[in-house]
Amino acid sequence: MYLCICNAITDRQARLRGTASAGCSVSAFYRALGVKPKCGKCVRGVREILDAEANSIEARRDGRDAEPQAVSLFPGTDLPLH
Repeated sequence: MYLCICNAITDRQARLRGTASAGCSVSAFYRALGVKPKCGKCVRGVREILDAEANSIEARRDGRDAEPQAVSLFPGTDLPLH
């Protein structure tokens, strides 16, 4: 699913980047893709995905089972990103 329409970034790209760079910031994420946020509507979704991936990686390192976290593209709704 497209997370950022302006730059054609998908949630899969965000998850892969989050997995590759635990604790990656939103600005580092955009820099790594060679783009900048334009309208900014995607920033919250990107942050949520990066945080969820970092939490998952941290849980695996600590030997805990990380439960997948559903992240919503539309905060305040139950519409999942994936």
